Amino acid sequence: MDKTDQNVIDCSALELNRTERTVETVLRVASMALSIASLVIMIKNSVSNDFGSLSYSNLGAFKYLVTANGVCATYSLLSAIFLIAITCPISKLRLWTLFLLDQGVTYAVLAAGAVSAETVYLAYKGNLNITWSSACDYYGIFCHKALVSVILTFLVSVLYVSLSFISSYRLFSRYETPKQ
Repeated sequence: MDKTDQNVIDCSALELNRTERTVETVLRVASMALSIASLVIMIKNSVSNDFGSLSYSNLGAFKYLVTANGVCATYSLLSAIFLIAITCPISKLRLWTLFLLDQGVTYAVLAAGAVSAETVYLAYKGNLNITWSSACDYYGIFCHKALVSVILTFLVSVLYVSLSFISSYRLFSRYETPKQ
């Protein structure tokens, strides 16, 4: 096996079958759509009343949620285009790149969802130990929209966990098992 055989994977051995490519592309497009929906809901989420005005930009957790969803939507679009346009032979470098980027986006979106879920929980329940009352009593529609955005973000996380499994399987199944 010469050097080019080690870096490039033969088309017949690794060609993405039509079903595998379709499933992965659908997952990426679905995650893009959900990320955009979550992002738009959160960006348009603002309310003013007698107690003051509140917007997503007033809370760092929600700013991170918007940023993470924007990065995820952009990456999902670019990676879906890449998968559609991919030609054989597939290099191991491309497989490693997709794998690592999928992992990074998965963790970023999961972290954004977790920190935003904590913020929404505190907005609904408050923290009586430090005399912090529920903000949702005064900003109900804001809390409801924030909750919807967080739920959509967790759905994106589930899709990206699935994509991470697919990309890790595709990458690591290409290596031979160690010989004893």
